[in-house]
Amino acid sequence: MDDRNGPPGPQLPDFSAGANGGRDMDAAPPPAHEPGGGGGSRGLLFAGLLGGAGCLAAVVIVVALVLSQTLFGADEDEPTSAPGTTATQEQDPDERPGEYVPTQEETDEADDDITFVEQPTVACTILDNTLETEQVEGTVRGGGLEFTPPEGWEVGTDWSGASAYQVDKHSAHQPVENGWYTVNSVAAIDVPEDEGGYPGAQETARAIFQCGLSRDDVQEIYDDPAELEGYTEEPTTVDGHPAWIVSADVQLADGALFHTTDAWRLVVIVVDAPGGPAVFDGGAAVGHEQQVADLDAMIESLRVL
Repeated sequence: MDDRNGPPGPQLPDFSAGANGGRDMDAAPPPAHEPGGGGGSRGLLFAGLLGGAGCLAAVVIVVALVLSQTLFGADEDEPTSAPGTTATQEQDPDERPGEYVPTQEETDEADDDITFVEQPTVACTILDNTLETEQVEGTVRGGGLEFTPPEGWEVGTDWSGASAYQVDKHSAHQPVENGWYTVNSVAAIDVPEDEGGYPGAQETARAIFQCGLSRDDVQEIYDDPAELEGYTEEPTTVDGHPAWIVSADVQLADGALFHTTDAWRLVVIVVDAPGGPAVFDGGAAVGHEQQVADLDAMIESLRVL
């Protein structure tokens, strides 16, 4: 960077003193006639002409310097423009660094995370709950399955009126808020013959999951149709026996007025057990980390009797 307080540039000669500039004003004037005739006058005239020409040349040089700085003093580092173009050129969008444009494939993958529950194609029959399995302290047993309820879960309440195609149902429950509970159960599967009988683990697990979201008593907390996040269904095994699992986080409706959760994780596992098909039907309030961990622990503890 140039120093703006540096030494000044070329100075113009001082003409403010007129013809006497540079002389001692107290000195006597020259004699009217120099010895030797008019040669001295001609010499003075010639010297004066030379002096005037020198001053004129100095003025011309200074003016030229000023003009050169004004007209030709542009910064050599400044970009120049080609004819018909501007100095600033638009960068190719493909070359712009740091700009993220999602691909169609990524957009489709994001959309696949959200689905809507399908309406059940079965009657969602609620059966009378015939209790047959004797309970053992520290476990919940029903329909040929058992699991271990973690600390803080209550047992012994009959929740059978809320689930389709289930008998001999036994449960463990825990409150969430607003009078709503999370319930985890095991039961035997009973599909009436007039509905075609048991269709297999996959179809039954899907039907129980869909029926659970279409009950009248849950319409006030879920949208219609219910919005599902992370929906999965796949084959699995329970205690070495073939099974099918369906699970998803069901989003709560805006008007549900829950303060500690915005979704319910629902899990249905139908097992082809030796004594007949059985089901684990449970869930947890998303955001209640201990309850979600308890759900995983109960599924891990599932055993076939």
